[in-house]
Amino acid sequence: MTTHGIKGLLFDYDGVISSLMARVGWSYLYALKKAKPDIKREVVNEALYSTAQKLLTTTERLSPLYIPQIIAKVSNISGLNFFQKVKFVITGVIMYNKCKMIVVPQPGAIDTLSLLAKDYKMGLVTSAKRELINKASEQIPILKEFDVLITREDCVYSKPHPEGILKGIKGLGLFASDCLYVGDMPSDVIASRKANVKVIGILGEFKEIAQKSFESLKPDYIIPYLKDLPNLLRKIKGKEEM
Repeated sequence: MTTHGIKGLLFDYDGVISSLMARVGWSYLYALKKAKPDIKREVVNEALYSTAQKLLTTTERLSPLYIPQIIAKVSNISGLNFFQKVKFVITGVIMYNKCKMIVVPQPGAIDTLSLLAKDYKMGLVTSAKRELINKASEQIPILKEFDVLITREDCVYSKPHPEGILKGIKGLGLFASDCLYVGDMPSDVIASRKANVKVIGILGEFKEIAQKSFESLKPDYIIPYLKDLPNLLRKIKGKEEM
C-alpha cells in the first residue's frame, strides 16, 4: 500500500486514535447539564470545540491546568448565571479528573493502525501525557509497535509549535516530505504547516464544527475518521502513479 512519496505516518491521539468525547467531552456535557438542564448538546459541543480551538491555536506552552482553564472559559460563553457557572466549574473539574484516563478507541482505529503499520513507519505526536499513552497502549497494543512516541513531557512547546512533529519526523528517521500528519484540530494543521509536513484533517466526533474550522486552514486532505485513511492513501498512490 505504501505510496511512492509517503514513508511515515504521524498521528495525534485525542480525537484521532481515541475518543475525545469519552475522555473530555462527556465531562463537560454532564457538568453543563447538571448546571443548566435545558442546555442543548449542540451548544455544549460548539462551546467545547471553539474554546479548545482558540486556546490550542494561540498557546505554544500549555499549562498543566489547561483543561480547568478550558472549563472556566466554557462557563463564560454558555449563557450561565453566576451560580450555574460555579456549579459547572466545580462539577466539570471533578468529572474530568474521573474521566481523564479513559481510553475508548475510535471506530476501526485498532484494525486501521495494524494494517498501516505493515507498510509505513508509524509515530505518535500528542499533547497528552505519557501516563495516558502508556495506559492506552494496553488497550491499543499497536501503539507499542510505533517507531516513535512523542508526548507532552518530550517537548518544551505544544502544537501549534512544530517541535513535536519535527521530533516525530526525526524519530522515524525520515524527511518531512516523506511524512503525513493526521490530526483533528486547527492546531494540528498549523503545526504541520510549520514543519513542512502535509496534513490530514479528521472530522471525527465534531463533524460539522470541525469541517467549518478546517475551511480557512485548508488541510491537504480531510477524512471522516481514521478508518478512512487506507482508502485515502490508495487514492494518493493512484494519483502519483498516473
